[in-house]
Amino acid sequence: MSQTEGPLRAARVARGWSQSRAADELVALAAARGVAVAAPLSLKTQLSRWENQHALPEEHYRDLLGELYERSEVELGLVDPVEPPSVAGPDIEALRAELAAAATLDEPAIELIRTQLRVTRQLDDRLGAAAVTGSAYAQLSYLERALAYGTDSLLRRQLGRLVVDAATLAGRLALDGAEHGTAWRHFETAKAGAREAESSALLGYAMVEQAEVLTDIGEAATAAGLIDQAITTAATEPSGPLRAWFEASRGEALAAAGAAGPAHSAYRSAERELSSVAARGDISFVELPFLRFDLPALHRRRGHARRLLHEDESAIEDLRQALDDGGGSSRDVAGIHIDLVHAHHSIGQLTEAAEHAREARSIATRIGSARLVAELDRPRDAVVEPARRS
Repeated sequence: MSQTEGPLRAARVARGWSQSRAADELVALAAARGVAVAAPLSLKTQLSRWENQHALPEEHYRDLLGELYERSEVELGLVDPVEPPSVAGPDIEALRAELAAAATLDEPAIELIRTQLRVTRQLDDRLGAAAVTGSAYAQLSYLERALAYGTDSLLRRQLGRLVVDAATLAGRLALDGAEHGTAWRHFETAKAGAREAESSALLGYAMVEQAEVLTDIGEAATAAGLIDQAITTAATEPSGPLRAWFEASRGEALAAAGAAGPAHSAYRSAERELSSVAARGDISFVELPFLRFDLPALHRRRGHARRLLHEDESAIEDLRQALDDGGGSSRDVAGIHIDLVHAHHSIGQLTEAAEHAREARSIATRIGSARLVAELDRPRDAVVEPARRS
């Protein structure tokens, strides 16, 4: 068989793709899987070399090509069919290289990674999934690999904390894309990182974040149960603000399940915790530096819960206060506007609903949140005429 008739080229031609199209498809698949690859133009050059058998692609490219063309590495000519890839793991030299790479992660390197994650979260807050999904997934992939090959116990605890940070962000971004199964798996990764970090607070945090997936797919009662488990798990560690965040999360799940009384009780507990701590001026999250929760955030989340409970006028009051307070991510602000759309519509204030809908759609589209757009497009509740005052 000539080089131009190689199996890799044949697989591409069978799909009717040019090399440029194949490169674009590979980049898209890599982004979906959270794998860092070359830019499309560079990738097209590499595809040509691989098709002409001038070079063999690296392992992560072989995996992507196999998935893209739905063929094995042997069928694509990417390995010697006489010597199929070992199922026992990487060879000795590759394993030594991975172990050596993990061992180079000293404290300055860990701090740089921590800073990189902090910047990624800040960009996500401002610009959303449209700006950070690829880099966030690549950071998580690197940290998972480093943790897999790290042997020092202190290093593994540090990497575990970073994995929680990166994986919960990745889960949030997957939710933005309405990829609930992917989000669930990222939160499972976060829980594993928390266990590696030996932190019950981080584990509880990851469990609560994962519960949002359940709420999103209509399993609110199960979500509330998972949050109860999270609160029990983290019971010995949380500060006042963190306890408030747990209670507010619990209240949101209970509201989604229609349990108005318990939901309000949870929010009252959260407000007490925050009011007490705010008076002392020491709101902080030592265990979770990437988490922010204060009274403005409480207004936002309680307003959402009241909207779910059809307490529309109270919801509007909380949500307007949240807008006036400012703060929160672009995702949070879009969510406030969406809640105001539904609340105003429910009480017949259609002009106000339309104004918030325009603002919500603008933000959700800009940050690339398919989830928020879908929530905005969800059928509105029937308009309820306000009761006449006697």
